[in-house]
Amino acid sequence: MKAPLTLLSLLTTSLFAANPFTTEEFNTTINTSRWFIFNYETGGFTSPDWNAVDGGANPETSTTFTAGNGVSFVATEASSLGTFTGDFYSAGIEGLDCDVFAENASLIQSVEFFFLHDGVFYFSDPFTLNNDGWSLLQYSFTTDPWYTIEDGIFVDALITDEILSDVSQIGVDFFPSALDDAIGSRVGLDNFTLMGHVPTTPMEIAKENADDLALSFLRKSSFSYTIEVNEELTSDGWNPLSPETTDLSGIEPFETTIPRSVRQFFRLMIKPLYYSVPDIGA
Repeated sequence: MKAPLTLLSLLTTSLFAANPFTTEEFNTTINTSRWFIFNYETGGFTSPDWNAVDGGANPETSTTFTAGNGVSFVATEASSLGTFTGDFYSAGIEGLDCDVFAENASLIQSVEFFFLHDGVFYFSDPFTLNNDGWSLLQYSFTTDPWYTIEDGIFVDALITDEILSDVSQIGVDFFPSALDDAIGSRVGLDNFTLMGHVPTTPMEIAKENADDLALSFLRKSSFSYTIEVNEELTSDGWNPLSPETTDLSGIEPFETTIPRSVRQFFRLMIKPLYYSVPDIGA
């Protein structure tokens, strides 16, 4: 099953708007029930199932194919405390990230992200699932292509700042390759995440004295920093410098002093800190 994210606690009151690196883990039945399944047969909405994939300690939302033309997991302003709708542009939302589940991937023709702005739906490129079980999907609002439908035909769509400033629905579509074969097969969603910009941060290396070097950099909130070291300037062989310079967070400038070596290379690895939508209820 998919790996759980490393998360920080976040006050409920700050989640009534879109925030970068916020994720819905579907940890409770109520969190799950605030998302919706679009029923292609009736044109209405139903509630998804909770923790039905394996019943384990890392729950998800899921459902099974029925008569119709697919499965859509939908978030509205009523879902996840409104976290996944609203002004993505001002919040700095740059893309989407989630885990998707297919009981039988060979029955799935494609999976796609979608969102709704001012009555118009926008769709990502379709993804193909190569393996049964869980797969990671990632897609950008700024660098990946998006499409909309005009006169029944998919056409290229430019995602403008205005479009991203008012998102009223968002979610993931699953489409079967042969509906009759897919009926009853389960698909699922977990760790639905709004992705933001990860900044580049220069690290200064200065001669502290004849025996030591000083490494320093500026920090920003919502990110963790790890100084890595390597004896060669290659893509492999990088390791954390020390426990004291691993997974650093905060906003104050950071500086550390280390003994000089004959030859060492240093780099700064920056990771976002993910915030989980609070458990709405049990």
